[in-house]
Amino acid sequence: MEERSGRQYMISALKRQDSDRIPTTVLIGPYCSKMTQYTIKEILTDAKKSAEAHLAFYDRFRPDSLIVYNDIYLEAEAVGCELNFPEDNISHPKAPLLEDRSQLAGLRIPDPKKDGRFPYFFELLERVSSEVRKTATVGLGHSGPWNLAMHLRGAEQLLFESVTEPEFVHELMKFTTEVVRTFGDALIESGFAPSLGEAAASCSLISPQIYQDFIKPYHKDLCQYFKSKKAPMALHICGFVDPIMEDILETGVGFISLDAPSSLEKLVDQSNGRVLIMGNVPTSLFASGTRDEMEDAINSCIETVAEGSGYILSSGCEIPLNSTEERVEHFFNYGHQSGHAFIEQLRDRRPELFESST
Repeated sequence: MEERSGRQYMISALKRQDSDRIPTTVLIGPYCSKMTQYTIKEILTDAKKSAEAHLAFYDRFRPDSLIVYNDIYLEAEAVGCELNFPEDNISHPKAPLLEDRSQLAGLRIPDPKKDGRFPYFFELLERVSSEVRKTATVGLGHSGPWNLAMHLRGAEQLLFESVTEPEFVHELMKFTTEVVRTFGDALIESGFAPSLGEAAASCSLISPQIYQDFIKPYHKDLCQYFKSKKAPMALHICGFVDPIMEDILETGVGFISLDAPSSLEKLVDQSNGRVLIMGNVPTSLFASGTRDEMEDAINSCIETVAEGSGYILSSGCEIPLNSTEERVEHFFNYGHQSGHAFIEQLRDRRPELFESST
């Protein structure tokens, strides 16, 4: 029997088709720099070096999907925000771009073909994809509208204005939604799918009411728009989302990357097969967990969600920069083993699920 490729495992999950194991990946984040001698600054500014780091990670661990890393300020920089680039840490804004609300009227939607590091990112995607597209899928993440709004205005100020200046917050969200839509269009044109990262939309930071009033309508708008272009949108929100889980599902999103603080069991129960689910393995385990702790986390995820298929085993968020090769390797090795064993047990226990498979 011909061995399946990682790409085939991912497609089986996306289409909810029969497979012999659970597809497995991680959000690699800046950890890929550790696979080379390049600094984080180099992989955030040089597409060739970044591609080499990503491909070194792929060659070492063979994830079924290679999820290309960029910092969370790509869009903010393209709009006009100046960034600092430390050699061995992620970039960060020098200051919020919108120091005064009146400046919003002067902002323009950036051009994905030429503004900021957008050209670097598209070059990176093409370099990586050209090397692995036959054997693995290529994923990515980019800022959602709320993330971008916080980068432009500042977290504390934006949260304060959600109470004192709600009309301004909506105007800012309309602008950032158009930025995301324009970037998403360029991704689709280049053969990739939009995948929003909304670290700042977690209930670890905001209230459910803020999500419902200021974020949910724009997520719903983007979901509908990208669906109309036959490019279903993925969504990742860092941290704890249990109080807004049903709101997230009501946006129509079809693919959710779930961080470890959130309940995988609750998402499975509430989604009732409506979404593809990825993630939920605690990222701390990649830096400091024991082998038993990693195995318990993997087994728990698979046993909770895999029976309905459409699940991708993954870290809940980006693995830490101080992750160890041994722990990352054990995640993949044991993830494959556990995912295969679960499918075999499921075949014996519920053969009717596989009767129509070819």
